[in-house]
Amino acid sequence: MPEFSLFFVGSQLLVAIAFGCGIFAFWQQQRSAMLKFWFISAVLNASHFGLLGQYEAALFVSLTAIRFLVAALHPRQCWMLLFMAGATLILLTTYSSPLNLLPYAAAMLGTFGSFQTRIGRVRLCMALGASIWILHNILVGSPVAVLMEVAFLLSNLVGFLRARRLATKITAPTFSD
Repeated sequence: MPEFSLFFVGSQLLVAIAFGCGIFAFWQQQRSAMLKFWFISAVLNASHFGLLGQYEAALFVSLTAIRFLVAALHPRQCWMLLFMAGATLILLTTYSSPLNLLPYAAAMLGTFGSFQTRIGRVRLCMALGASIWILHNILVGSPVAVLMEVAFLLSNLVGFLRARRLATKITAPTFSD
């Protein structure tokens, strides 16, 4: 368990605000709006990791923030490859322990998902990435970040189910006399 220093408390406050932005993102129906709110959430989350001294995670999440913004504005596959290369470069230049593999895997999944045109694929990749971040955040001792990622995972599931239900209603035949 981390000590309750000013940096720890500040990090938890930042990630709590990131939490709110991220939840709001999951309620968006349009891909671009969702990604823009995730951008704000990621900037705050990266700052949280910086305050915890988790600089590798902060770098991955900073790259993620930029990626969300670029994907929202220009969802082209060439950008996806550039961000995957950037994540790989971060891993190769900052690797200090196996713990660094978790943010890398989450970044790669998130990058792939961010550049998908179908929101269902975006949500699936983000759900898998959130699962990896949950494990990472448990290991680094950030309780609010764990709660945030669990909530993201659950909110993502609710949004996915809501969209499926809406799609089913639209495609279901109606019978009238």
